[in-house]
Amino acid sequence: MFKHIGTSIKEDIHLLGAALFVTLLVFSGLYATYAYGEAVNLTVTVSSTLSFTTSTNQFAALTPGTPRQATTTLSVTTNNANGWNVTLSCDDRTLTVACGSIGGLNVTELPDATGWIVAAATATTSAGNAVAITSGNDFLYFRMMSASGSVPFRSTAWWGTSDAMFNGSQLWAGIASSTNASRIGNAGAGSYSVSAHLNTVQYYLDVSSGQQTGDYEAPLTYTATAN
Repeated sequence: MFKHIGTSIKEDIHLLGAALFVTLLVFSGLYATYAYGEAVNLTVTVSSTLSFTTSTNQFAALTPGTPRQATTTLSVTTNNANGWNVTLSCDDRTLTVACGSIGGLNVTELPDATGWIVAAATATTSAGNAVAITSGNDFLYFRMMSASGSVPFRSTAWWGTSDAMFNGSQLWAGIASSTNASRIGNAGAGSYSVSAHLNTVQYYLDVSSGQQTGDYEAPLTYTATAN
């Protein structure tokens, strides 16, 4: 009888120990799950990029009294949230020297109209100093086309509303000096686009019968800058 009771007590102690061990394992597992459940916050900054290219169609040989046209196509792409702006200047022009000369030496020059005077920070909705011209104007002019390309370049306040030659609604200006690079296009905040912004710059040139023959150069600089 006493032998049977002793065996039962040993079995109960064994079962109690096993239950305690299982309980410890359960609590240990819960603690491990909590310890590895902390949150992680990832941050990153996307860098700003800007791509700018130009492609120019040159003037054909010029006969005095017969105007010629040439073009430059501009392409701007950026991921900058505040957009970009483009300025234009003539490398060999000061405030008193024309843009364009034989060999770029500023000795025998092309006639150039009053330079485009619009500060780099000026909005495209502000009026500029471009004017209407006629076929008898013996000057070098430029303008941004009104009907083609991207909206940031199409400023009717600056270039008028028509691309038809010698139309009163088509405005032209001389090219700004190298000391006064002037804004010709702007894409401000909210203008982000995955596609390139495109537009065409038109040039007009005519000279009088007294213009010296030769090969003339008019070096221009277009600059695209992120806002």
